[in-house]
Amino acid sequence: MTQPYDVEFASEQYQKWLVALKEKAMLATLNQAQAMMRAVMEELRDSVSDEDALAIANALPALARGIMLEGWALGAPKHSVASPEDFHRRLCGNLKEHHAPPEDLAEAVFAVWRETLPPQKVRAINENLPAALRPLWPA
Repeated sequence: MTQPYDVEFASEQYQKWLVALKEKAMLATLNQAQAMMRAVMEELRDSVSDEDALAIANALPALARGIMLEGWALGAPKHSVASPEDFHRRLCGNLKEHHAPPEDLAEAVFAVWRETLPPQKVRAINENLPAALRPLWPA
């Protein structure tokens, strides 16, 4: 049985994101890239208002949007983002010990998004990032 085009395209696109993240962050495996991509998405979602979380998720392709929003509920408690270092500390806490993330993990994920998404989607993400994370967004 063949996959519908949308499903096949979404899977291929997400796989390309993981390969790009693996290369940018100098990770050993795609499993690490997946765990780290998910960690950034979930921590970002939990660090912005519900409206900003939905705006960022809606800027992502369908599969990535589903990963970002999986297990999330409107009105869930939020984390404040005091600095990129604070965000990174929480990322580390959300990963298993064998997934030691590089210091520039969020920056690497944002670079993958910036390089692969259309300009209007890139703008939507950048505009909805917490001020403390905007310096991590590639110019």
